[in-house]
Amino acid sequence: MRPVLGVGLLGLLGVSFACGSNSSSAPVAAPSSVSTAAQGATFKVMTFNIQHGLDNDGAYDLKWAVQTIAALNPDIVGVQELTRNHPYYQCQDQPAQIAQQLSAATGRPWSYIYEQQWTTTVLDCGGDTPETEGLGFFSPAPIAESGSIALWNSSLGLETTLGAARGLPVIVTHLQSGKLPENSADRIKQLGTLLPWTSSQGSPRILVCDCNANPDSQEYQQLHAMYHDAWADAIAAGTAKGRMDGITHKSSRIDYVFFEPGSTLQLVSMENVDTTALIGLEASDHRPQVATFRLQ
Repeated sequence: MRPVLGVGLLGLLGVSFACGSNSSSAPVAAPSSVSTAAQGATFKVMTFNIQHGLDNDGAYDLKWAVQTIAALNPDIVGVQELTRNHPYYQCQDQPAQIAQQLSAATGRPWSYIYEQQWTTTVLDCGGDTPETEGLGFFSPAPIAESGSIALWNSSLGLETTLGAARGLPVIVTHLQSGKLPENSADRIKQLGTLLPWTSSQGSPRILVCDCNANPDSQEYQQLHAMYHDAWADAIAAGTAKGRMDGITHKSSRIDYVFFEPGSTLQLVSMENVDTTALIGLEASDHRPQVATFRLQ
């Protein structure tokens, strides 16, 4: 892990587990527009599977993800399906490229964390750095990795803390993909490791994911037993926005913002984002999810 420069590190809550750190953070200064940690302040948390930078028609360009994130302006976004040194994706260091392009697009410096889920021995992009895929966080404020945990079959849980929300723990994951019912056992095994770990990371906390599980699945029931589902809560409260059928990928709802409210965290609203309306096309085969919270 390379520390964030400028304002100093956010408080670290734990240590990395099992995965071997491969995270990175861009040097940044503290932007004046980042929300404060004062009581009653609101902040936005986003999750977005960018499909390696492919739009929904399969065309590759990281600018679609960048334009989407910049337009939604979250305080932090957890991203799935980030790659480095993949020949199909122009051999780009996607975490670094996205942070640089976000900084250029918004006029404020963005920092990032990246942790690989899997690596290969493929060196098609040259040099001695192999192709990898993993998870990441991006924020217009300094961030650093607080911890990570290896899950079954190369999945991962990755955590940072959000300075704009008094050091609130935020965790991103991407559970086993594939056909939803057939791979349920793999996801349940992953949750058997992930959920006890997240419960030790402090309260309140937020978990964002491409969970590859519908709300009627056993996996969802395990998650919902520990966490509130921001979309379901927003529907009940009349504060849901965007695509109101809740679908986030093809015909399923599998992308979530979960939260454990404790005594200080309140959900304000939740948006299932239609990127066609936002930037003119479907930026990925997944729709971003953005939850706005308030600190009490």
